[in-house]
Amino acid sequence: MAMTACSSPTPPSISAQDAADIDAEYDVIIALPNTVLADLPPGSASFVGHAGAEISGDADGSVVGDMVMNVNFARNTIDGTIDNLNVVDFDGIPEQLLGGSLTISGAETDGALTATASGNLTAIGEESVHGTSYVTLNMVGDVRIDTSNGDTVVGTVSGSGNGDFDLTIYDGGFFRVVKLVQLDSGPCLGPLAT
Repeated sequence: MAMTACSSPTPPSISAQDAADIDAEYDVIIALPNTVLADLPPGSASFVGHAGAEISGDADGSVVGDMVMNVNFARNTIDGTIDNLNVVDFDGIPEQLLGGSLTISGAETDGALTATASGNLTAIGEESVHGTSYVTLNMVGDVRIDTSNGDTVVGTVSGSGNGDFDLTIYDGGFFRVVKLVQLDSGPCLGPLAT
């Protein structure tokens, strides 16, 4: 009788230390002060960071990934992507990398951020987490001050995934690490002047 090869989960793309560092940085950034309306960036900015949350259902533990959030302060729009999502167990050990990405779409109002992130995520394996799940996240946050006005975004994440594997996504967050600011004169790297 012919034997069928077992499908192994895609190896994680981050280490346990990476996951711990991301969690610790979120705890610091969530405590930063808000940027007041008069000091918001005049154009658009790309915030490059992370998003993650606790999960339960067909998988338990947490999920953490990379985020690019583009905020156009002139047009009050938000777009971007969340990808490179890794499932992490209760001990903080990354278990597998999920395929696919989530598309961010939303609005900015006087520094308040409201968006959704949605898309198909895929998993390989023979346990409960395999196949495709359509994930929708609710993202609510605001613009903060780290070293200068408007140089940080941070907020909360919750949602669900449904399909071949089902997830409840809760107690999550998103934040930036660095940003590119687009002004009328062209792009410039680094924080805005205070």
